[in-house]
Amino acid sequence: MLRQVEIRQGRLAGLAAEDPAVTVFRAVPFAAAPVGELRWRAPRPAPLWDGVRESFDFAPVAMQPMSSPQDFYGREWQVDPDTPMSEDCLYLNVWTPSLRGNGIDARIEGGNGCGLPVMVWIHGGGFQTGTTAEKEFNGEYLARLGVVVVSIAYRLNAFGFLAHPDMENETGEGEPCANFGFLDQRMGIQWVRDNIAAFGGNPGNITVFGQSAGAASTLAQSCSPMNKGLFQRAIMQSGGGIGLFNRNIWSLEDSRRNAIRFFSELGVGSLREARSISASELLQVAIELPACEWSGQHIDWPPLTNWLPCVDGRFITGQYRQALTSGRRVPQDLLVGNTTGEFLQTDSNGVVYPAGEYGNLEMIDAWLAGGGKPVYRYRFDVTMPGDDVGAFHSSDLWFTFATLQSCWRPFEGWHFDLARLMSRCWTRFAATGDPNGADCPRWVPCMSSGEEGYMNFGRSLGMR
Repeated sequence: MLRQVEIRQGRLAGLAAEDPAVTVFRAVPFAAAPVGELRWRAPRPAPLWDGVRESFDFAPVAMQPMSSPQDFYGREWQVDPDTPMSEDCLYLNVWTPSLRGNGIDARIEGGNGCGLPVMVWIHGGGFQTGTTAEKEFNGEYLARLGVVVVSIAYRLNAFGFLAHPDMENETGEGEPCANFGFLDQRMGIQWVRDNIAAFGGNPGNITVFGQSAGAASTLAQSCSPMNKGLFQRAIMQSGGGIGLFNRNIWSLEDSRRNAIRFFSELGVGSLREARSISASELLQVAIELPACEWSGQHIDWPPLTNWLPCVDGRFITGQYRQALTSGRRVPQDLLVGNTTGEFLQTDSNGVVYPAGEYGNLEMIDAWLAGGGKPVYRYRFDVTMPGDDVGAFHSSDLWFTFATLQSCWRPFEGWHFDLARLMSRCWTRFAATGDPNGADCPRWVPCMSSGEEGYMNFGRSLGMR
């Protein structure tokens, strides 16, 4: 049976998920297509429609280089290289347990009269790749636990993180002219605030969560002065805190230098000419552009050094550390962590250390110094079965979404138990700001700078 909701843009039809208690709406437009004159502009509201819009299938993915199924992450997520791709990519997906048939069920379990907690997912991919359609991001199990789950797409690489000097000349007063991928995410969160009540969600209880570049995006959203009051909690998984890539983000001037270099490679001299180039040609040149000399990153893949966020003065007004220590951030609850086998580096003495975890500790120090609430911190310590890669970067995604059944790896019973536990902790945090429950060892937050205790999620479970 089709399940319908009325939102500001029009009427939507969704479908029952595998569990019929959950309804899923896919490819819901939250912004106008960023094509033509809207390429490299802040997102505009999505148009209205007449009749009933069917929201059954995922939208095309944002323009990006696609992994081969033979690559490590291509195999892990089994991304089809023939997946439809389009510059018209600003869509989101909703999983809700609050619809029965053709309307909202007024009896929302666990509700407080204002609707269910809402969790807004931002995918990773180094700001270059990624999609909401990856199978590990299925929000059905989390929705079964009593939250409304939303995953949002955003512009990537040169489409989302290019800043040319001419852009400021065409924007209105106060309109950002850079970080378009972040602005897309922000508009998606705004859409959730304005429409989620129709799906049974509480617009006053929104948790933004993400992993890797999605966690870095969550940090950026938390530090933006444009987002006051927009959401209430944040979960940052494997984002590196304020170390690694987030330690010193580009200046606007550096980002503009890179854009001038890119336009020269394209063979164009103006925004108008660049906007007339096909999306596929633009992407190819963006991928092949040599790494810029001033990136500060030493990475073998040039796009990761060329298409990065910058301090644009509007959405991002300074380095993240400054925003956190000064308290210039969204007041919220915070949960942060990493896997044990990611971002490993070796110091001058030959000692291997987890650089991402150090970045998280630095972020927690800055957060608390700026008057932030106590922070819940975790490590994911599961040696993934099927090969010898350990607890690799992104391996926790199967567990926080409890989607192990979709993975090729030979998981055992305890893996599924841990996944169910972690997803319960995540949804409890989204509901109340506290992940603790009767089925979990007591999780003690960091109350002051210098505390390094954390919850260890692995076969050995508990505070360390």
